[in-house]
Amino acid sequence: MFYSDFSKSLKKPNVVESIRSYRQLIERTEDGKILINGLETELQSIEEARQYIKQDYISHKLEEQISKQTYEELSEHTVANIIKEYHDIKVTDTLIENYIQLASSNMFSVDPVVQDIRALNKLDRLVEGKLHYVLNDNTIVAISEHTQSRLNNLLQNQKEIIEYMRESKENFFHVLEQIEE
Repeated sequence: MFYSDFSKSLKKPNVVESIRSYRQLIERTEDGKILINGLETELQSIEEARQYIKQDYISHKLEEQISKQTYEELSEHTVANIIKEYHDIKVTDTLIENYIQLASSNMFSVDPVVQDIRALNKLDRLVEGKLHYVLNDNTIVAISEHTQSRLNNLLQNQKEIIEYMRESKENFFHVLEQIEE
């Protein structure tokens, strides 16, 4: 069997054309429908879908870049003051850089320093009054500031639980359910 025969055998019966663009699969069906990753769209052509995906990719990259620049523009003095407010430790350039890196990663944390640094970035709020975190399985969870405050108090020295919560959405919400009981 040749590769072309093999690839044709993998195609869905009603798909007549397909391409990949920015790691997304674009397909055109026999009846002219345009699919992106198997989902039907209202787009009219493969080229229009390709442009849509390209613009979406560019806008996400731009958003990431702006968010990172916002953190980079924070003055070291501001971050140092936030650290001193919560911890009685010597504040070094490395510590400041580590806190900025942790805050910009959107990794779940109960450290109030991380939350105060994130609060300085207006783009860091997914929904008004909610904090969002990207977990290890790349899912995004959003919690209220009230819930965050409760977690800060309950999980302050519970590194194992925090690591467990960072793994997946299921783990994250499992811990929240246990706390509610």
